Amino acid sequence: MQDSGDDGALHLPLLGVEDGGGGSAVAGASLSATVFNILNIYVGLGLLTMPYACMKGGWAALGVLLVLVPLFAASGQLICRAFDLLAPSAPRSYPALGAAAGGRHGRRAVLLFCFLELAGASIVLLMVCWQMLELLLPSEGLGPLSPMHLAAAISTACLLPLLLIDLKQLSRLSVLGSTSTLLVISMVLALLGLDPSRHAMPQQPPPGRHLVSAGLLQSIGIFALSCSAHTTLPALRSAMRKPSQFPAALSISFSVMLACYSSLAAAGYWYWGDAASPLVTTDLATNSFYVARRIPVDRLLAAFVLVNCLSKYPALNLILQDMVVSVLPLSRDASGGFRPPKRRATLTLRLGLFAGCSLIALTAYDALGSVLSLLGGLCSITCSLILPTAFYSRLAWPRLGAPARAGLVALLALALALATLITAQNACAMLPVCRRWQQGEQQPGGGVAALVLGWARL
Repeated sequence: MQDSGDDGALHLPLLGVEDGGGGSAVAGASLSATVFNILNIYVGLGLLTMPYACMKGGWAALGVLLVLVPLFAASGQLICRAFDLLAPSAPRSYPALGAAAGGRHGRRAVLLFCFLELAGASIVLLMVCWQMLELLLPSEGLGPLSPMHLAAAISTACLLPLLLIDLKQLSRLSVLGSTSTLLVISMVLALLGLDPSRHAMPQQPPPGRHLVSAGLLQSIGIFALSCSAHTTLPALRSAMRKPSQFPAALSISFSVMLACYSSLAAAGYWYWGDAASPLVTTDLATNSFYVARRIPVDRLLAAFVLVNCLSKYPALNLILQDMVVSVLPLSRDASGGFRPPKRRATLTLRLGLFAGCSLIALTAYDALGSVLSLLGGLCSITCSLILPTAFYSRLAWPRLGAPARAGLVALLALALALATLITAQNACAMLPVCRRWQQGEQQPGGGVAALVLGWARL
C-alpha cells in the first residue's frame, strides 16, 4: 500500500461515527450524550449474535464475556491516553497515532486492519439484510430464485439507489438502531415469563445445554466483534464539553453494554440452548413462543433490523471508498494539494466495493457464525486490543513503572494469542478438510470436556 502523504480522507473519527448509524457527535456533548453516542456506535448487529456465541462455548462463555468487555473498555482508555502523548499539532486520527508510534509501518498496519474490519462489517451487514428479507419473503422463493437469491436481488435493488444519495438523508433512520436493540432485548427476556417451560417452542423436545466446549474460541471472536469500534473514541472524546469526563462515559457505556450482552446471551441460551441460530431474530421468527401469533412481532422486528442495516451500509461503503482513495498516489495541484478523484471514478469505486462485498457474502452466506468470529478474532482484536496496547506501550514506555509495563506485556501477549487461535479455528471451520473434525470436537460434551474426561481415565 502506498502512502499518499495525507490522512484527510482517513480521519478515523469519521469512520466510527458514521458506522454507528449515520449521525455525528455534537460539539460540546454532555456526559449523557456521549454515553448515548458510544452505545449507538457499539451496540448493533453484535447484539443479535449473543445467544449463538453463548451456545458455541456453553455457559462458560458468559464468564469470558464478563472478562472481555472490561478488557476492551481498558484498551479504549489506552487509545485516548496515547493521543495525550502526541504533540499538540499532531492530527487526532488513528493513522497519525500509528505513524507516531510505529512510523510508516504503524500507519500501514492501521490502514490495513481497519480496512479489513470495515470490509468485513460490510459483508456481515449484507448477509444480515438477506437473512431478514428471507424472514419476510415467501419461504419457497420465486420461480427459479431460491429465498436467499431472491433476498439478495431485492436487497441489491434497494441499496444501489442509496449509494448515490446524501448520507444526511439516511441519518434520521439511525434511531431504528436503538429501537431494534430495545425490542430484541425485551422480546428475548419476555420469553422467560411467557414460556418458562419452553413448551410453546416448535422444536420439541426443547434443546439441551452444555457447560463448555471447544467452540469457546469462536465465542470470544464474536464477543470481540461486538466490543470493537475503538477508532471512534478520539472523536467522541474531543466532542465532549468536558473531555476529562470521558473515562466516566466510557465506563458507564461499557457497563451498560455488558448488562445488555450478558442478559441477552444468558436468556437466549437458556431458551434455545444448543439449537441457537447465528442471529437471534431467526430463532424469534421460527422457533419461539412468538411463532404464528396474531401480532407478528417477529416480522416487525425483522423489518426494523432490515431498515437499520439498509441505512447503515451506504456509510460503510463511503468510508471504504475514502480509505482506498487515501492510499492512492493522487496528483497534486499548483498549490501542492492533492486533487480529489473525479466523481465518476469514486462512483465506480463504490460500486466495485459493493460488488466485491456482495460476492464474498454470497460465497460465505452459510457460514455466518464463522465469518463473525473470524472478523472479531483477526480484525477487531487487532484494531481494538493489539494496536492500542502496542502504540501506547511504544509512546509511554519510558514513563511507566515495572507493574504497568508487565501489565501491558501480558495484555499484548493475551491479545496476540487470542487473535492467532481464533483466526486459525475459524479458518479451519470454513475449510471442508477441517470441518468434519471441528464439528465433532464442538458437540456438547466434546472438545474440552471430552479431553478432560480422557485425562481422567488415564
